[in-house]
Amino acid sequence: MWSRSLQSILVVVIITLTGCASNIQWKAEEHPLPACIPDHAPTWEEFTKSYGNYKNSAQTAVVITLDQVDPPFFQARFDPDQSWVRPHIVDAWYPYEQSIANRLLRHEQLHFAISCLLVRQANTSMETGDNPYQMLQLVRATATRLNRLYDKETNHGTIAKKQAQWEQDVEQQLEEVTGF
Repeated sequence: MWSRSLQSILVVVIITLTGCASNIQWKAEEHPLPACIPDHAPTWEEFTKSYGNYKNSAQTAVVITLDQVDPPFFQARFDPDQSWVRPHIVDAWYPYEQSIANRLLRHEQLHFAISCLLVRQANTSMETGDNPYQMLQLVRATATRLNRLYDKETNHGTIAKKQAQWEQDVEQQLEEVTGF
């Protein structure tokens, strides 16, 4: 009897730990200016804990900017002041709650990765002489549209199959655009 309980606990811990790491394999860029700041997938420690009366459990905010260098260079900056998570998510200590927190973190990290993908694609496009201001507007509008579609199709990360498909698609495109 005792060993069966211990086995059950071990299975729960293993399942929880396998969900801890992000599926996105993040590599720092070789370009002198990073397109994504930070140049890693954000962690819960980088989010602001918020007790606000929000519908969702977390939110990722990314600001897309244009640096006036030659050639012009786009950056996606994670905004920790506008990115928030409910404290009970971060402070979860039951294995089931931790697995939910880990899945939510992967979902939020992919929001950042989507913006990074678009910025990296725009930076590649700038090499052909496109208008940087028009490109900035296009990247911002596309980021908004894609992030909304991502939330809708995955139901904010709760549809595991759709979440996995988005993660795979974004990672593949990141690899194609920058050898990511």
